[in-house]
Amino acid sequence: MVQSRGGEGGADILKHVRKLTAPLSAVFLILVAGFAFTHLQATTEYPPPILDPEFNLWVSNPELGGMKPMVWELEYQKSAGDQILLQNNMTAGKTALEIRIFQDGADDNLTYVRLGQTIDGARARALFDEEISIWVLLQTSCQCKKLASGQTVAFGIETNDGTHTLDYLFTGNTAETNISPTHRTISLQTQTGQWINQTIDLTEQYESANWKPPDRILLSIVFGVPGFASGWHSEYVHGFSILKRTTHNLTQQNEMTTDLPSKSPNILREIDQYTTPRQEAYFHVTRSPYTSDASLSQWFNL
Repeated sequence: MVQSRGGEGGADILKHVRKLTAPLSAVFLILVAGFAFTHLQATTEYPPPILDPEFNLWVSNPELGGMKPMVWELEYQKSAGDQILLQNNMTAGKTALEIRIFQDGADDNLTYVRLGQTIDGARARALFDEEISIWVLLQTSCQCKKLASGQTVAFGIETNDGTHTLDYLFTGNTAETNISPTHRTISLQTQTGQWINQTIDLTEQYESANWKPPDRILLSIVFGVPGFASGWHSEYVHGFSILKRTTHNLTQQNEMTTDLPSKSPNILREIDQYTTPRQEAYFHVTRSPYTSDASLSQWFNL
């Protein structure tokens, strides 16, 4: 009987403890939920302008084999003997997206890769309110035939809003900037063989060109190798970040660009001089559903 009473006494104690702890648990959960809500409100209510900016998310790539960035749409063109490889590795002390192209040199046709994502709505507005910072590493130029500008390959960032196109080319050489009413090519002098941080100010270019900021824009990484540059070529992107805009003095840029002759050299058009008309039976072309032929022609004049 004593044991039974002791058991009943223990049960009474547990009931009493539960009565005390239940309200405390509810209060604790309310506090945690409030903290989480406040934290989210303090950070951001929208996704960042550029999704997966450091290429952390990867999925299998049945077409090319290996892997590819998950949220970046892949588009490419290559001949039968050419190869394209995308991978995430450690390069010169930084994790990086590596884009590798093997050009077999069997013809003069261009091989290229485009990785892009469409940015619209609040994300597009945020992109134009800030500046884009990008870390890139250019390979040392191969010992092969070069264009008149000294370039062997074309590597850069393209933005396309459906009407206006900006091409930012990373180049180890000084090159002129090409301007038309709907298209601008901006050469960013970039030393080869080391990580270089470049800043892209879309608003600066749009204001200079008197273009209206768009509600929707395609941001792409583009890497192209012409047929004469046979062998392996690699370019690297560590990642993107968004910075607060700073006021720029456009005088120097305007002096450089407004008085250029109408036939200013353009590295991508120059590459096209060495290409032959495309034979569809010989080429494998994959294009993203949101990318137009007009957009591609700005880069490679297909």
